[in-house]
Amino acid sequence: MKKRNLTQFEEKTIRLCHHDFEGLSTAEAAKKLGCPPESIMSALRRIKKKAPQLFPILTPQHRAILLMYDKHMSVASMAKGLGISGDKLERKITFLREHKFLWNRKPDQYDPSMDGFVKERF
Repeated sequence: MKKRNLTQFEEKTIRLCHHDFEGLSTAEAAKKLGCPPESIMSALRRIKKKAPQLFPILTPQHRAILLMYDKHMSVASMAKGLGISGDKLERKITFLREHKFLWNRKPDQYDPSMDGFVKERF
């Protein structure tokens, strides 16, 4: 039998709080599980030690930025849609890039290693 890294409570917690699953806040997850929010926070700290690849957990606003970015929206229209300033949006985009959720839309320059990705040559 395979040993589990996460307890059942930790697994429920990550499924409720992680942005790839339900994306609830710790208070909402605590209410759903019927426990205090502090136990959710301590479970998340334990999970981070056991499975750091699951972190950081994105906020709903970060998730919305990712969706808008995938639709190739401009920074100005994203900021207007989220109701935040352009500077604040730039900081959030920088955070997402630093944590490898986003990358530049266009390569900075051509590199011969990109040959395999060329679909049509002129």
